[in-house]
Amino acid sequence: MRPGPGSPLRLLRTLRGEGVLMWGSRGARNVDYCVDLYGQGRFLTGDGDVRGDLADLVGRTPMNVRLRLAGGEEVRIGLCAIEADFASIELLAPVSAALASAGEHIEGPAL
Repeated sequence: MRPGPGSPLRLLRTLRGEGVLMWGSRGARNVDYCVDLYGQGRFLTGDGDVRGDLADLVGRTPMNVRLRLAGGEEVRIGLCAIEADFASIELLAPVSAALASAGEHIEGPAL
């Protein structure tokens, strides 16, 4: 049976590593990240968190936010619940199918 629009999201993998949080045209901070990548048919989405010195972002809504992963891939993200050293993230569409096989430190689905 092929997964379709009515099928549940499946945890495909967890990506962890050291990356760079970027925003606007010049803002950047080194961060540690953890991103859970989910799939539903051809639809990919993900969420997780970043940790690092984010004090400059507290109370702001930065534009054009991206996360450069340890393997060099760059993904568009939304930031939520920004604190001085932590923020929740959500991957913004379109999420590249290449992330499903990215060469990051990967953990399999929790059973």
